Amino acid sequence: MERLDAAKKKYQATKARLTTEINAQDRLESANKSAEGEYKESESMATEVDKEIRTQKETLFKESQKLFKLRAEQANLIGDISGTLSASRNLQANINKLRIEKQR
Repeated sequence: MERLDAAKKKYQATKARLTTEINAQDRLESANKSAEGEYKESESMATEVDKEIRTQKETLFKESQKLFKLRAEQANLIGDISGTLSASRNLQANINKLRIEKQR
């Protein structure tokens, strides 16, 4: 009888421990599934961010090319303006010279 009671107690303790372990396993599996979901979401977000970075880099490159062309055009215009100003000064000097000669 004592052996039977001891076996029943051992069975109940084992059964309780098994229930506890099953509950712990369920919690861990649930946490694992949640972590997997978060990981997949993070991967998706990382992919989107990478795509956005590539798009922004392409845009930056195109805008840099436009800026380069505009700066080259600006340099040409500045050169043209400078040349025109020099020509204008030369013509003004010639006009002044002719006026002085005409007054003599």
